[in-house]
Amino acid sequence: MAGSANTSRASVVRRSLLILAMAVVLLACGNGDADGSGADEVAISDDALRVLGTDDLLFEPDELHAPAGEIEFALTCEDRVHHNLVIIATGDEVAVCAAGETGVGSIELDAGTYEFVCTIPGHSATMRGELTVD
Repeated sequence: MAGSANTSRASVVRRSLLILAMAVVLLACGNGDADGSGADEVAISDDALRVLGTDDLLFEPDELHAPAGEIEFALTCEDRVHHNLVIIATGDEVAVCAAGETGVGSIELDAGTYEFVCTIPGHSATMRGELTVD
């Protein structure tokens, strides 16, 4: 009987350690933010072109201006729909965001006029804009 009690105690200890290990893993994963809001912070430079992708499938604003060189975009999606921002002339997806999130990206562009679009299926008919690079 003593062997049975030791086996049972060892089983309880193993289960307890397993539960503790799982709890540590879950806590370590966290939600990626410091304030507990559930939203990851995205670093956005002061010079970034800020674009809103609306739930009504529009870019706001749909006309942008920037100096030639490295251009940063901050694309924010409203609450229900995800979007991306693609420069048509280069085919580059510059930014992408999930619903309620902000995505940041950049691209090197020479002076000129560039059309941008959201290439999520069903969005491109209304989600278009123009970027003028000086």
